[in-house]
Amino acid sequence: MLGVIRYKIWYDLWENWGRTLRVVLIIAVGAFAVGAVIGSKELISKDLSRNWQASVPATIGLEVEPAVNEGTIDTLRHLPGVAKVTGWFQMTVRYRRTPDAPWQPALLVALDDYPKQDIRKVFKEEGRWPSQKLMGAPRGRGFAIDDQTELEINDKVHQVKFSGVLYNAALPPVFSVPDPMFFTTRQHFAELTGVSNYSLVLATIPNYSTARVIAAADAMQRELEKANVEVSPALVAPGGFKTRIAHPNRFVAQDVMDGIFIILSTMAGLSLVLGLFLVYNTVNAIIVQQVSQIGVMKAIGARFSQILAVYLLMVLVYGLLALCLAIPLSALAAQGLRLFMIGYSIGMTVGPFEISKASVFAQTGVSLISPVLIALLPIFSGASITVREAISSYGLSGTASLLDRFIARFDGLPRIIGLTVGNTFRNKKRVILTEISLVGAGVIFMMVMNTYGSLTYTFSDVIFSIFQNQVMLDLKQTERIDEIEKLTLTYPEVKAVEVWGTAKGTARLASRAESNDDNKVNLRGVPLPSKIYAPQLRDGRWLQAEDSYAVVLNGALADSMGVQVGDWITIKIPTKRDSTWQVVGLVFEPVDQTAALMPRDILLKEIRQVGRGKSIKVQTWHNDAANEANTALALRTMYEAQGYDVVATTADTAHRTIDQRITQMSIILALLVFMAAMIAVVGAIALSGTLSINVMERIREIGVMRAIGASAAVISGQFVGEGLILSWLSWLLAIPLSIPAGKLAVDTLSVLLNIKLVYRFSTDGVLYWLVIITILAIIASWWPAQKAAQTSVRDSLAYV
Repeated sequence: MLGVIRYKIWYDLWENWGRTLRVVLIIAVGAFAVGAVIGSKELISKDLSRNWQASVPATIGLEVEPAVNEGTIDTLRHLPGVAKVTGWFQMTVRYRRTPDAPWQPALLVALDDYPKQDIRKVFKEEGRWPSQKLMGAPRGRGFAIDDQTELEINDKVHQVKFSGVLYNAALPPVFSVPDPMFFTTRQHFAELTGVSNYSLVLATIPNYSTARVIAAADAMQRELEKANVEVSPALVAPGGFKTRIAHPNRFVAQDVMDGIFIILSTMAGLSLVLGLFLVYNTVNAIIVQQVSQIGVMKAIGARFSQILAVYLLMVLVYGLLALCLAIPLSALAAQGLRLFMIGYSIGMTVGPFEISKASVFAQTGVSLISPVLIALLPIFSGASITVREAISSYGLSGTASLLDRFIARFDGLPRIIGLTVGNTFRNKKRVILTEISLVGAGVIFMMVMNTYGSLTYTFSDVIFSIFQNQVMLDLKQTERIDEIEKLTLTYPEVKAVEVWGTAKGTARLASRAESNDDNKVNLRGVPLPSKIYAPQLRDGRWLQAEDSYAVVLNGALADSMGVQVGDWITIKIPTKRDSTWQVVGLVFEPVDQTAALMPRDILLKEIRQVGRGKSIKVQTWHNDAANEANTALALRTMYEAQGYDVVATTADTAHRTIDQRITQMSIILALLVFMAAMIAVVGAIALSGTLSINVMERIREIGVMRAIGASAAVISGQFVGEGLILSWLSWLLAIPLSIPAGKLAVDTLSVLLNIKLVYRFSTDGVLYWLVIITILAIIASWWPAQKAAQTSVRDSLAYV
């Protein structure tokens, strides 16, 4: 009997190799997705941890103004609860690769002794350490040994050459912060900048805990402020904000990476679920086709357990073949994603190639256990059939369905169209399972497009309906506001200009005592009335010219603080006195969720900068990208000609800001598109499998059609038409479902990135998916349609 079972399994697998290939591919796609995600997550996490821990990350980071000397650093080293303290020399400069290239911002840093570092280590990738006037270039930013570039520092241009390529794990990835970091010696730094003291203080503590690191940071800040040194956070936090403290085991962009893998894991799970539906569909079709064979086996003595074993073993063979295909492909995909994320996007050192054991274990379960479990129901149903039921179930059905009777009422409808529509929905359970796969693919694709559309809508229409300026420039030092505005208005393209006051601080309810949990706030002093800022009020009112200590908060900040309109809050600005403000309104602002807006004159009085500012907002007569760039360059040149130092930035215009934000999201979007494409493949395989099953089930009908004169083109066209009907139906069903799915994805991204994205439904995504699903339907239908068309009358009528 075992020999007969082996022969039957082999026959079913080999003689129906097309079906075998489809089932194996369906299982393999799900296993591949799960394995690739688990494997890449494990390997990327391992690389991140190895690189990050090797750098001895700082747990406390403080930017200081004015810069401090070695004596101050030594004093901080002796504070209780502090393990190591070091200082970095750093300054924002501008660079360009060639004399005709535009200036771009960069960070110039120097260390006391590169070979002897103990905190936030910088590693040498190749070449030599910086020495004399030879500098180190950052890895992954397109620089190489012996390259030259120009630096502009204090209105002087310096030609510099690189002797080595260095790597700093604490520098945020290029997709997050595009500005490069150049390395030089302490002496050369002083020669270039005229600064010989430390502007960045880094520290670690023993036996890390949140309470200990906060206490140590507080002690360091108090010591610096006693010396009239202004302190601000220096470590990058989630969402691009800065904080004083960080966990030593959390990579600088760890939250973004975690978010990416949450999304990928969700996608992998969806592809697996869709694949299992298809396995059920296929196994159920096999059982239906082989009912007569089951009856014959039972008639000659086969037991229920033996029939069960035949089909369970067949499903196991499908799973084994899929596993052999999925493991190597997922390992290669995990390594490719690892190289892309670690080597290209983040710029870290990639570890050696390896296969994740957790990935192999998960794929084994997905390939061998999941298909067997999902196939148990149809196999049990088939194995339980009686001999009489099995032997009597043959021949052409003579029962017309409700849909067939409905179509028959349309006398003018061509018979072939009616037949195509009726046959499409003949097996309702199979249609439902196929539609689940196709609808799932469509929902995910449109969800990705909705996410992309929401990103572009938020960073274009929404942002610029609030900020109605096209050029944003910041000066390094505060200057007289009336002089800046008067000078700016002399440029013909300028329609309006405002200089805002800015500061950073913390806020709490006035009735509460100061604590380390006080919310960080970005303070903006807005001239009233403002021609640039058009608030989107959520509650209360906007600022008025006669207001004094009135403040309008971002709604997200107010929710975090537990503040409502009418409440009084205390705002603390480092090295300045505390002040109390009344909340008069709440606004929606998607990007900066820690914003607090107040009358400019009042804020400038609090920060002792009356009549002076450095944040310039310019509204132009034209808002195309080219005009914005030209205006920004012209204004920068004009300011510098008047002796003003302008901060270098790559986001000085509206269009550049949009491009930078979209670039920051590009990795997430690329991964989403990849997963959507993979699920689309699952859908195409599902459709092809369904139509192939339909061909086999209706092969005798095809013979009858051929016998009465139907051409091969008519028969193949019928199956292509069925594929198109199923695809277009799934497209219609996916449209309403993609709306909540897209909203969920956008809300998730908002939380992960600390940016309030405004949901926008993408009509382009709907149209793109219609085109894609139509093409997939034609491709998926072509092979089974050709097989049906090439079936001879004799073979089809003799088919059992």
